[in-house]
Amino acid sequence: MTTPTYAELSTAVRRLMSPFSVEITPREAATLPPLPDHLAAGTAVYLTFLPHQPWTETVAVARAVREAGMRPVPHLAARAVPDRRSLQRMLTDLTAVGVEDVLLLAGSLTTPVGEFSESAQILDTGLLEEAGIRRVGIVGHPEGHPDVDDDELFRALAAKCGIARARGFDLHLVTQFCFDPGPIVAWERRIRAAGVDVPVHVGLPGLTSPARLLRFGLSCGVGPSLKVLRQQAGGVLKLATSPVHHPDATLLGLAAAVAADPRSLLRAVHFFPFGALVPTASWAADLREGRFEVDDRDSLRVTA
Repeated sequence: MTTPTYAELSTAVRRLMSPFSVEITPREAATLPPLPDHLAAGTAVYLTFLPHQPWTETVAVARAVREAGMRPVPHLAARAVPDRRSLQRMLTDLTAVGVEDVLLLAGSLTTPVGEFSESAQILDTGLLEEAGIRRVGIVGHPEGHPDVDDDELFRALAAKCGIARARGFDLHLVTQFCFDPGPIVAWERRIRAAGVDVPVHVGLPGLTSPARLLRFGLSCGVGPSLKVLRQQAGGVLKLATSPVHHPDATLLGLAAAVAADPRSLLRAVHFFPFGALVPTASWAADLREGRFEVDDRDSLRVTA
């Protein structure tokens, strides 16, 4: 593959940023400024699943996000759903407030509360389409999962894609957040070679402190690329004291892969702001609108 020009890199960055999405927790929603002040109408806002969080709180925040002109995408954690009747009720609650998309995941609970232990089971119940939900996201793990073997992850991914295809879902993948584009690009090529053909939304950290990212990265199983974060920050000491991390080096690495390979499944960026929604949304909007220059192949400079 040829090395993309700066113009091709810029075009690929804008392509990845045009449909960017963000993730918030229902608990932080009350502390956020009005979403329309910072996000374009129709932006997908994912609502994180937190263990022991009241379901009514998720539904209320989904309603507020929809009323703000955004597209709420609640997480549905399989291990937190007691049974089919409960799932049916939860989906009814969501569609009643305008939800049309969900993200399915197994969830962080070690022991399922009921009959579901993995997201494929939810996908195959028939209840999603019965509720009118056709757009579904599932989770991808470019750097693996601390509790699941890589081969098992691939088998599970293939199974979910097969279920989605058979049931007619509009499926996409949302990855864990990463700091190194290398594992993401290699993983995308591997799943594509295995027959997976669904769009991939790449998880990137928002504009928050490197120290916070290090803490979340260790807890979320993205250890392999944490050394890249340390290198980008300039070492462990600088990492601990730097005020803000910008994911531009990671983004440019992804853009280079997209520009060099038209068949790439990498289609969008999904931000995990970690409490920094406003600066993350502002930076992302500048890139989406082309208000930036590629300083070199590792950094971007906003020109707005």
